[in-house]
Amino acid sequence: MEDRLKLCWATGKNDLIGNAYGYKVHSDTLMKYVTEIADIDPDAKDAVIIASSDLYTKPMENKTNWLFTMSEGTTLPEKLANNIKKADHLLVPSTWAKEILGQYYDAGNIFIVHHGVEKEFKYTKRKFPVSRPFRFLWVGAPNERKGWGEIASVWKFFERQPGLELYLKTTGLKNEYESKGNVILDSRNLSQNELIKLYHSAHCFLFPTRAEGFGLVLAEAMATGLPCIATDYSGVTDFFDDTVGYPLKYTMGDIKATYADGTIDTTQAAFPDVTEMAAIMAWIYKNYKKALMKGKKASEFIHKEFSWNRSAQTLVNIIGQNQ
Repeated sequence: MEDRLKLCWATGKNDLIGNAYGYKVHSDTLMKYVTEIADIDPDAKDAVIIASSDLYTKPMENKTNWLFTMSEGTTLPEKLANNIKKADHLLVPSTWAKEILGQYYDAGNIFIVHHGVEKEFKYTKRKFPVSRPFRFLWVGAPNERKGWGEIASVWKFFERQPGLELYLKTTGLKNEYESKGNVILDSRNLSQNELIKLYHSAHCFLFPTRAEGFGLVLAEAMATGLPCIATDYSGVTDFFDDTVGYPLKYTMGDIKATYADGTIDTTQAAFPDVTEMAAIMAWIYKNYKKALMKGKKASEFIHKEFSWNRSAQTLVNIIGQNQ
């Protein structure tokens, strides 16, 4: 029987943990699936470190450092670029992330390991609602990069239209559920099952992001069969196009990136076309059966190509082949 690969799973140490909740979720979930095919051993010579580039400041000594990181802008500040150069290898979640970090690191030594979607995000058959409003759903952190401003702008086209509602699921506000007119703001901490039920309750998913290392929220929404509208830019383009969703055109512009170590940088990101977004939302509402067909195709694609099992196997194969 072939020996299983041994890996030191370093993420979680105080000096290595990422600066966002997403990094922790990524680390915990990926490790769960890696454990099925490899051994987690603190003495292993290969160390997997899932961390943002601002907090990867001290490589693990006497180990081969596999830094799993990403970027949400088109550039990195010099200090962060120097940080990633301390790693022996880079792992990234998308083709776009590889292109961005390849400006600062040997692209031949950057390996793509996509995120996956848990199998619990099952497809559900939807129909046009009769006894309740047609629900547009947005899920994300309350910051500009996630398209908060674009959502506020686009809803002005629909806020007085009967039979529609906008459900905003976010975090870090007041940890409450608030309904005002046809807008629902939910900042409660939801379990995975509760989040899946929320996806199943919606009729269309909105994701006007300005940049994503991968875009897991979008992939999860697609997995449930939701017709999805998203910016045609950054990490999402590895799994999202007009065959499985409704991509938005965009223009590039400056944004401020603030890092946990205090670094503030001006970089570029995509600003999606709000007018086009409103037109697509209206089309989906009027042509819902056609939109659902595309949603079903998206679900089949995500469940086939983007599982955490596949992500774990890809990571193990890459490290095993480069020892």
